Amino acid sequence: MIKLKKVAVFALSAAMVTSLAACGGGNTASDSSVSSSTASTSKASVQSGEKVKLKFLSLSADDNRNKIRENYIKTNIAKEMPNVEVEYDLGGGGDDYANKLKAYNASGDMPDVWFSEQNLSSVVISAGNALDLASYVKNTGFDKKFAMKEVITPDADGKLYCVQSGSDQYFTPRLWYHKDIFTKNNLQVPKTFDELVKVCETLKSKGITPISIVGKGGWTPNLHMLQTMIMAEDPQVAVDLANNKTDFSNPVVKNALGRIQKLVKAGAFAQGVTNIDYGPAVEMYTSNKAAMLAMFTWELPNLEKASPDTDFMVWPAAKDGVDANASIQFWGAPLSGYLVAAKTKNPEVAAQFAMFCATQDALFYNTDNKAPTALETGVKIEGMSELAKKNLDQFNNAKLKIPSLWSAIYSTKMSAEITTLDSNLLTGDYSPDEFIKAINPIWAKNFSK
Repeated sequence: MIKLKKVAVFALSAAMVTSLAACGGGNTASDSSVSSSTASTSKASVQSGEKVKLKFLSLSADDNRNKIRENYIKTNIAKEMPNVEVEYDLGGGGDDYANKLKAYNASGDMPDVWFSEQNLSSVVISAGNALDLASYVKNTGFDKKFAMKEVITPDADGKLYCVQSGSDQYFTPRLWYHKDIFTKNNLQVPKTFDELVKVCETLKSKGITPISIVGKGGWTPNLHMLQTMIMAEDPQVAVDLANNKTDFSNPVVKNALGRIQKLVKAGAFAQGVTNIDYGPAVEMYTSNKAAMLAMFTWELPNLEKASPDTDFMVWPAAKDGVDANASIQFWGAPLSGYLVAAKTKNPEVAAQFAMFCATQDALFYNTDNKAPTALETGVKIEGMSELAKKNLDQFNNAKLKIPSLWSAIYSTKMSAEITTLDSNLLTGDYSPDEFIKAINPIWAKNFSK
């Protein structure tokens, strides 16, 4: 189980909340105190001029990950780390990547370095297969390169298992829409949830899919929509969930579940939504088959390129007096990034390579996507589009920034269970009461050590 620090929520003038700095309990194999003999062997290899060989497991079904690996890591490794020879293990994506990493974890014979998402990382850490990077980060001064120190701050027990660029901290879920479709159908951007439902009903009556979402595995409700609907009524309830001060029987949570069910019954989503995966969901929007898309801002550059008429609306409020611009949720999982194997033969070099990869991530986002990162690269972001500026301004001006429950709070078991329940919710035949009855026993153990 991952141990979590209490969530802090800052006002606009304070630093943005970025992480709950997680770690695995009882992980003696991944302590940062590497034996002197192992460290000496690593140093000797470097000093002798002999190439240090590292195996790197990389996602290869994600466009951004491919660009980072091919255009940045491979291009810059020879200059930055001439003593290193990297074997690239392309692991695919989605379930294929997860299964490959799980197989490595089960065998205990991990790649030296790999990229991982939060839920997969926690499994590896719990098995004792990840190296504590805290001492390497501190000794190299890597921690001083971050504008948001929370991204690189060790947990309360002093351990740190993941290094990242901090690009995720700026990703937030948006409701993207085609301005021309709204104009042609005389539709106004909805300000309230009830107005959103009416817009969906109007679009549906005209044969247009109102909102494209990733329904397979309950992806969109999992990653953000349930939290979005909670925050639309009372953002404080999302904060209370993150701090284990309430559960899913909270009336605001029940109402949020009901709003998702209402959208399903209003025909807001495509037919067969529970079978629609990530790529088809985005394509449905970019091909103008859907008027809106519920998706994180990591897709902003791709959406702009494919659909120049794209804009976003702030998720509509569901209660009078709620300022939809005042609060925002962000991705920023503490264990999404680069990890190092506990048993790597060259821990210092592997840790250095992981930090190098995190830097290449930041360079990619700063340069190619013209997006900010917590890791400062010295690159001045220029040529940001008007849509990107609008997005960043709205993000920065939000007074309350709340981490994603999915990425930063849910345990592995909680994630697995809610995936099933969110899929059920998208059928329209699964009630909020059934959902709450099923999830609360799992939630009760979410913060257990």
